[in-house]
Amino acid sequence: MNLRLNINLKVPAITAGSFAIILMLFIPFTLFAQGGSKIEIINANSLEYDESLGKNAKRLIGDVQFKHEDALMFCDSAYFYSESNSMDAYGHVRIAQGDSLRLFGDSLNYNGTTKKALLRGHIRLENRDITLTTNYLDYDRTLNMAYYFGGGTVVSQKENNTLVSELGYYYTESKSFNFKKNVVLTNPEYTIEGDTLQYGSQSKIVNFLGPTTITSKNDFIYCENGWYNTNANTSKFFKNSYLYSDNKIITGDTIYYERETGYGRIDCNGAINDTIEGLILEGNVIELFQDRDSVMITNEALMMQLFDVDTLFLHADTFKVSTQYLKIDSLPNQTDTIRNLFAYNHAKFYKTDMQGKADSIVYNFSDSTVNFYHDPVLWSETNQLTSDFTYLQMKKGKIDAVYLNENAFIISKADSLFDNFNQIKGINMIGHFNDSNQIRKIEVLEDAETIYYGRDEAGDYIGVNKAEGTNMLVFLDNNELSSLTFIKDPEAVLYPIKEPSPKDVLLKGFNWRVNQRPKNRFDIFVW
Repeated sequence: MNLRLNINLKVPAITAGSFAIILMLFIPFTLFAQGGSKIEIINANSLEYDESLGKNAKRLIGDVQFKHEDALMFCDSAYFYSESNSMDAYGHVRIAQGDSLRLFGDSLNYNGTTKKALLRGHIRLENRDITLTTNYLDYDRTLNMAYYFGGGTVVSQKENNTLVSELGYYYTESKSFNFKKNVVLTNPEYTIEGDTLQYGSQSKIVNFLGPTTITSKNDFIYCENGWYNTNANTSKFFKNSYLYSDNKIITGDTIYYERETGYGRIDCNGAINDTIEGLILEGNVIELFQDRDSVMITNEALMMQLFDVDTLFLHADTFKVSTQYLKIDSLPNQTDTIRNLFAYNHAKFYKTDMQGKADSIVYNFSDSTVNFYHDPVLWSETNQLTSDFTYLQMKKGKIDAVYLNENAFIISKADSLFDNFNQIKGINMIGHFNDSNQIRKIEVLEDAETIYYGRDEAGDYIGVNKAEGTNMLVFLDNNELSSLTFIKDPEAVLYPIKEPSPKDVLLKGFNWRVNQRPKNRFDIFVW
């Protein structure tokens, strides 16, 4: 066990201004295309009738100016069709409305009756600090839609935003925008890239449709469906969504985040993967409390700790990672950080060389201890270890010692054919591990008792050794007893193998719980 976890879920703040600027861009443009009234000729250096283009068709050349409603239109030359109340303008086309809107292009087809305006070539639409550039821009009042195609770029100096896309649509009734195909919104704080981006100026919600990425300095978000409420600073990401932040990968079917409160929630197939520490937390409901640097996981909660050649799997009804910051009296400007991982109710773990279960397990990050509460049992190789309270002391990512407090009991089978059990019992015990995570020495403190099946060099039983004393030292070699030493007041008897009755070869409190031992990673879900 080598647990470390620090959560920093941080979805970049996407401001409403990033999209409201585009609304400001289009509103004045939609007004100049009001239908019903006649287009007026204000000026031209020369005017000719051209019947080949239609009845009452006029050709205007030089400093041509038109007016429709409150919009003025300028160009080098134009054809005006009074019968259809329409016009074609060419060369240095410019449209001005009020003090805010300026529109430039190479050509304009405008019809005051059908309510359509078509601009082509080197189009530049300016409104206050916002500029749209494109080669194709249409406005259809019948559909209440303005749109560009063939690629367009929107730049806001105030918001420091640049948005590019192949297609852009503005719907005047709903006041919503659609940007499609190769959409990229660039801001100094983040970059959004996607297939389709929708923005409702009334709801202030940005919708991400299709594969979308949000990239900031320290974070990366991917989703194929989702939304961001620019007013409330809340977001939700669906479909193959994940977030990469602070060397952690956060995934889930649904990821919800409140930027102001720092609260996040992952629903269905949620996972937090710490790529540095090799730690993975999974669950169908994961709640993140960023301000408290805490996490709670329920519903199929699972923790995986990756090692070089092995993996620890831990399951419980609920996981909680909790962080506390305590002031240090002697150092008033510093704080001490206390972090714990709590595994509540029906906690069970599996690792190739050790397994265990308890009602609750607590890992303390500061002192690297793993505490087992309420009827704990551990299995280390061939040994079963039980006590009222058990804790492991970690050192450099490995088990250094196990402490069995109150009613300590260690059991192992003497052989695989018969129910003969080697047993060690005491009030308290300390088991010391070697670098291979095997118990090498056991200190039995107070009321030490042992039953051991002795063998000769050929492996045949020579008898059953029953001993007791105050304190005892047991040394093991490759999980086999190599020596046993009583420190004080020893009493020992060696019985022939067939002499003791069954009750005499089981110490009081004996409970062989092998049927509860997980045999693989999937057994930890079975209590």
